Amino acid sequence: MTRWRAVVAGFVLAVCSEALVFVWTGRVTLVGGLAGSALAGYLAGGEPADGAWYGLLTAMAWGIVLIPGLVVLSVLTDAPLPFPMEFLLPYLETAGEATVIILLCASLPNVVAGAVGSHARRQDDRSNREDRSSRTSSSDVEEA
Repeated sequence: MTRWRAVVAGFVLAVCSEALVFVWTGRVTLVGGLAGSALAGYLAGGEPADGAWYGLLTAMAWGIVLIPGLVVLSVLTDAPLPFPMEFLLPYLETAGEATVIILLCASLPNVVAGAVGSHARRQDDRSNREDRSSRTSSSDVEEA
């Protein structure tokens, strides 16, 4: 079953962080989506496959909002393409190459970020269990 709260939390973080980056720099980046995917992976649990999946779900949800927003920005203003695409697209020759690069830049880093967030959750859970077990064993020693 899908944990939609993880996706929604990741999406909200992506929107907020990307809005801050845009206000601060005047540019659109893919940093907000990466942060949101990492949070979604963290909230999804300790399995890297789950984190990767929720990172991808968050990226796709964020992309549904980001892509039309980028089109509006490029029509109304002369906003550049998001980083790193603005540097990669001049080297591409066909629309197919550009499509592949855009899809890979918008999905694969988010999958990795979700898996990293999930791995961080696993490490946190492990250290919390160790802390609890050390506290219980030290309280048992004090009682004796």
